[in-house]
Amino acid sequence: MNPRLKLDKAVLNRIDSDSLKTFKMLGCRDFARIDFRVSKDGKPYLLEINPLPGLGDYSDLVIMALKLGWTHESLIVAVFNTALERYPKCVHA
Repeated sequence: MNPRLKLDKAVLNRIDSDSLKTFKMLGCRDFARIDFRVSKDGKPYLLEINPLPGLGDYSDLVIMALKLGWTHESLIVAVFNTALERYPKCVHA
């Protein structure tokens, strides 16, 4: 599929729904990278889930966040803050 083509809203909704279900079903926390391939007829297929994707400048998750308007720093802070919410005893004031 040409990456410049926009996916139909229904396909995006399906990917969104399937991603969240997969994330929860596998017991993932905080963040993961979930890869899909979309067939010519618009059916999304889950390829893999990476529950601990890289966070370097070259990493897919960072690149996707940048395309959504996030900074690298804001992504790291969001992941860190989410983990701190789960482990408040680790925070020393």
